[in-house]
Amino acid sequence: MLKTIQLTLTQIKYGGGSIGDDIRIELEVIGKFLRVDRQIKPGATANIDYEIGKFETDQKLFRANVFMTIIEKDLLFNDVVNAQGSIKVDTLTNKPQKFTFTAEAREKRSRFKKFWGKKIAIFEIALEAQIIDTERYVPDITESKVKGWLIAKLENDNSQKSLPAYLKVKTERIDVKREYFTILEGYYRGKSASIPLREDGSSWFISRIKHTSAVRITYSTSRKVITINGKRYKADDDPRNPWKKGLYDIELPDYPHQGGLRYPEAERGTVWFRIGHDGERYLHAGMVSAGCISITETNRWMEIYNILIKARKGDFMSVSVLEVID
Repeated sequence: MLKTIQLTLTQIKYGGGSIGDDIRIELEVIGKFLRVDRQIKPGATANIDYEIGKFETDQKLFRANVFMTIIEKDLLFNDVVNAQGSIKVDTLTNKPQKFTFTAEAREKRSRFKKFWGKKIAIFEIALEAQIIDTERYVPDITESKVKGWLIAKLENDNSQKSLPAYLKVKTERIDVKREYFTILEGYYRGKSASIPLREDGSSWFISRIKHTSAVRITYSTSRKVITINGKRYKADDDPRNPWKKGLYDIELPDYPHQGGLRYPEAERGTVWFRIGHDGERYLHAGMVSAGCISITETNRWMEIYNILIKARKGDFMSVSVLEVID
């Protein structure tokens, strides 16, 4: 399983002799670079908390070399020290893993080609590695009139699209206003998108959602009954557009269907599941509509919604299989 490691510079400790207080730290880890300039007094510790980079691996143990350059900036003399270390990150634990490196910098002074300076500063560089869950999920939105949908902006054309609850995404980066991600399933699979952060600056996405396997659903055209996990629900279909017996995939929701707003008791009435991979036939709450299978017990729609919205068939598009019988 692919894991993502977030490596962060957390702390710089300045010990030993004083060589100045205008300090620059440069770090390189597998092509990721970080430069930090700080005023640090000798004997002090600076808390940094700057990300060096994110690294993906499918190994149980992630190894990497860390190259460090420490510079005390001065108008006349720059004291520079280079150091190298390595990290080994256990990817099977979610606990933060800490690494500390020590580098010594000797004071350099010269005039008329004469050199002096005996002070030696000792810098401790602290890094922290954290296994992060980049695969996250759209929450089941309740804050809007059209519940069950999160509005995102596609990066290629700036269009606004609605994403259903528990859709899997991969977070890519966060800036001060927006979170950027890749959609991993459904109608916009593979598309890059972004959403604004919450008012407190936190992410909308949630973790640790467990998708379930696809459930088998049957619909009896003669009895007008949908059966899911042994439970029966009253349903109906359009006699002018009858269903043929057979098996049909039920897809992830595509977009909010405004007709569902007529049934507020359904709570997620705008969330419809398309039946088959083309056409305009859906499973939804409400009365008979052209070509669809309608759950007429609209007050029980949430029972069906809660089952299907987390179910997955394994093709990145379907949540279940419908069998139409007599």
